[in-house]
Amino acid sequence: MGRSNDPFFLPLFFVCFSSWLSLHSSADTSTSQLSQTQTRIMGNLSRSLRSSFSDSTWNTSDPNPCRWGGVKCSDSGNSSVVKILDLSRVGLSTARNSSSTAGFFDLLCRLDSLESLDLSRNAFTGIPGGFFFANCSVSHGLKSLNLSSNMLHGDLPNFSGFTSLETLDLSHNNLGGAVDSQLDGLARLKSLNLSVNSFTGGMPALGKSQGLEELVLSANSFDGQIPSDIGGHRNLTLLDLSQNDLSGSTLNLSVNSFTGGMPALGKSQGLEELVLSANSFDGQIRSDIGGHRNLTLLDLSQNDLSGSTPDGIGNLSKLETLLLSSNSLGGLIPRSLSDITSLSRFAANQNRFIGSIPSGITKYVRVLDLSYNNLGGEIPADLLSSPNLVSVDLTNNSLRGPIPKNLSQNLYRLRLGRNSLNGTQLQ
Repeated sequence: MGRSNDPFFLPLFFVCFSSWLSLHSSADTSTSQLSQTQTRIMGNLSRSLRSSFSDSTWNTSDPNPCRWGGVKCSDSGNSSVVKILDLSRVGLSTARNSSSTAGFFDLLCRLDSLESLDLSRNAFTGIPGGFFFANCSVSHGLKSLNLSSNMLHGDLPNFSGFTSLETLDLSHNNLGGAVDSQLDGLARLKSLNLSVNSFTGGMPALGKSQGLEELVLSANSFDGQIPSDIGGHRNLTLLDLSQNDLSGSTLNLSVNSFTGGMPALGKSQGLEELVLSANSFDGQIRSDIGGHRNLTLLDLSQNDLSGSTPDGIGNLSKLETLLLSSNSLGGLIPRSLSDITSLSRFAANQNRFIGSIPSGITKYVRVLDLSYNNLGGEIPADLLSSPNLVSVDLTNNSLRGPIPKNLSQNLYRLRLGRNSLNGTQLQ
């Protein structure tokens, strides 16, 4: 499939489609009899698929299809209508009986009350085109469609008629080609999973799906740059772009609702700016962060990151700005930061760093903020003397001993309050 090992990945370990789950849990099996029209449709569905799965799938001896396995109904007036149809893992196959399968989808089109359809883990190789026509009534009210883990191939169908769709899962198939306008009509889409296919071209434009919460495009052959407006989907909590051929110099996902660990960036050597600030990322800073040698800006501030900072961060030889503020990072400040000759600004305030301030850390830095940590020991004698230094804030630590007398002539801001230092404390 031409898949790359250069992933952009926001892992949550399991892709969970919340809108499908809420729909699945809230629908109650109705005690009312199914309407005559839908009873007839369900009976025809059962007969059309009799050669595809065993009678144990649907207990057709029960005259009320609402009590069949995988069928859930709700009351509508004096009768009930089918809301949920789960036919996952029942051995449905296009190749086994193509005429029966076509008839099956024609019958589905008449279930205009259906809101959730799960056909995952079967052996469909294609879907009859009529399922996507405007006269297919089911498309207008369907909220969740799961066709994952089949054998679908060819181009992505046009879903413009599925105006109510909130969850679409087509993962683990053999679909390919470009994703252009096929998803344009999905204004209510909250969760899209196209992972593990053979899609090519640029990432799909989903500007009309402003409520998008989960976007999983991993393990395809998407290429080109990540759209600059990807961070504009303010409801996103899961973004998985891993194992593609995507590129770009900037990835800005700041001020969103992302959770879980930091994105796995693989070998994205062209990345120059990574901004993940103001989210809810947790766990440790990725140990492979030092492999992105072209980074000039790394902003991980205002998250829930914890643990120690990897020494490999000192391998970012082009790094100019490192922002780690407002997390729960601890351990020692890596001494390897002193080796980054391009580092101009380092802010790690409001964390839990301990130990001494590494000597030489301000050899190249202009702005240093280590306030509100648990740093101890004495201030290194050379810390405040670097001619590049213009601002230092070490407020609210456990520093002790004398204040170095040799101060940079360019230093205009020095804050040392709330420590145990000897001498005049400049504010």
